[in-house]
Amino acid sequence: MMELDQRIAEQLTEITLNSSMQIRCGSSNSFLVSASVIEPLINEFQMGGVYICASRPAPELIATFTEIGVPVGGVQFIDCVSSALLGGTENQYTNISYVDSPIMLESILLKTLYRLRQMPTEQNFVILDSVNALAIYNEERMLAEYLHTFINTFRARNILSGIVTVPDQTPPSVLANLDLYCTDLIDRGQVVIS
Repeated sequence: MMELDQRIAEQLTEITLNSSMQIRCGSSNSFLVSASVIEPLINEFQMGGVYICASRPAPELIATFTEIGVPVGGVQFIDCVSSALLGGTENQYTNISYVDSPIMLESILLKTLYRLRQMPTEQNFVILDSVNALAIYNEERMLAEYLHTFINTFRARNILSGIVTVPDQTPPSVLANLDLYCTDLIDRGQVVIS
């Protein structure tokens, strides 16, 4: 069984609803960090939310979250990856929406807003996983502009936003903008395995 990072749960107690969190991690610990963020949001804070999958297909994430005991029944997933895979949208999950391509940034935002309106919970979160995956497909300036709009859209609606990024795989100007736009930082860097 994977052990979640309790320091993240402690840090989340100090964050307000209209906060925007930059969640920095390494490529080797990104799933652990993401799970450590959403588990307390769901279990301790009783929040629902939307999880935008740009780095891994949603069915894979749901299966892994379920396997480690993170209940994701109250989370809607927006998958930007599976539609590009052969047979990628065929699965047993009913809480997944698909975006045809990770370059369709406006479509991702609109689907997220639509899914949030359907949430039965009073307090909600949005997690974008991850900026470095979107940076592969989108021009730097466009991505920076999108992130600014993304953060301010949810801040204005009192929805907690979290933006996952692997700093060494993200364009420097995008990272600089995240430092400017985000109100909070969860930094779990690269884990070195010796």
